[in-house]
Amino acid sequence: MIKLTPRLQAIADEIEPCGCFADVGCDHGYISLYVLDRWKANRVLSIDVSLKCLEKTIKLLKSYNVDDQAIFYNCNGLAHIREKPDEVLIAGMGGAEMINILYEYGKTRPLNSIETLILQPMKDVYAVRKWLNENGFAIVTDKIVKDKKLYHILKAIPKYQRLTEDELMFGAVKQSYFTKEYLEWLYLYATKYENILKSASKQATMPASIKQTLNRIRKQIQLVEENLC
Repeated sequence: MIKLTPRLQAIADEIEPCGCFADVGCDHGYISLYVLDRWKANRVLSIDVSLKCLEKTIKLLKSYNVDDQAIFYNCNGLAHIREKPDEVLIAGMGGAEMINILYEYGKTRPLNSIETLILQPMKDVYAVRKWLNENGFAIVTDKIVKDKKLYHILKAIPKYQRLTEDELMFGAVKQSYFTKEYLEWLYLYATKYENILKSASKQATMPASIKQTLNRIRKQIQLVEENLC
């Protein structure tokens, strides 16, 4: 079995056993292979908009003699798949793109037919949390992993949940706040708004929301620092 990177291993750790697993944006096929090698699913839908990436996945699964348990789709997202996946992974793309994939899927099948969603947005994690919160999903994992860069990994199930604004901003699972990776992300988050504030201060008007957001981030940093000490 191929050794997974820290990011992919953190994703793999969240995968639940299921009948049909959809690997959206399968890239090189490492997660598809992991699922079949570990008997996490009876079959895998390996999906990628890039034919070149999909061909890499096909080659990898064939080399491990598990390609007969996979169905390969060269398409964008879930809109054109024939099977109903029990569990869906969407990783390595922007949050807005993930939301659109799920929105389009919801036009063809009920969203709550997906038993488990695992999402790894490269940006716009706030928007992803908000969409899940407004579309009948409860976030049960919300963690940060470091693999050269910092990555958010969310896991959600169909269930009612009402997140506060702080939970949308900082993470839905408070137990995940108290790690050095999370604190590093908060420092970067604060720096972003400090730079915005510096730029805004040169203009005639400065939105109060910028200062308010920065103050909230600083309070969160203080909370995490106190608990990590």
